[in-house]
Amino acid sequence: MSGVLLIAPEWLGHSGLWQIDAKGKRKAVDAEDIGLSEKLADRLEAWMDSFDAIYDEDDEAASDFPSEVERLAWEAEGHAIADAVARELGAGWDIRQDLTGWREKGTS
Repeated sequence: MSGVLLIAPEWLGHSGLWQIDAKGKRKAVDAEDIGLSEKLADRLEAWMDSFDAIYDEDDEAASDFPSEVERLAWEAEGHAIADAVARELGAGWDIRQDLTGWREKGTS
């Protein structure tokens, strides 16, 4: 298996992993779907759980980490996870990240 994989958080119930097809369309995938180890899948799930914990369903635009330090630590973990995913999947994969796009959602 190979292709383009985007790591980008999405609220509630998503793994944060998206396979991108030749037309640029996103398809949500789970860690197991692309062959990630259980250890890395668990790490990804914990990272997404911390993201889901900040969700404010009454005001999505207000959803944010309690401090910039916590947001930056979460983003750093996302970059580290992306590096680990790239190592596990190997050269056949193009691993991309969008760890800040969620901040623009709900502000339009």
